[in-house]
Amino acid sequence: MAAQVRLCKKCSGIKAKDLKGAVGKEDVRCGCFGVCRKKHPELKGSVYVRVRGDIVSAGSKKKLRRAVAEALAE
Repeated sequence: MAAQVRLCKKCSGIKAKDLKGAVGKEDVRCGCFGVCRKKHPELKGSVYVRVRGDIVSAGSKKKLRRAVAEALAE
């Protein structure tokens, strides 16, 4: 089964360990997913990941963890 959450350590502003508790370690994949802050200035000042193909962003790591948990519950 493919990872449900994808993040880029360089661009996302978050690390896999920051999602601990919201998503299992086996469901997180690290690497570029093509949404760089240079190309998407609307994401400046936020942290974000790709969940099941959709971008989920928030203003803080804590809020993102909550948003990811909600997105996976759907």
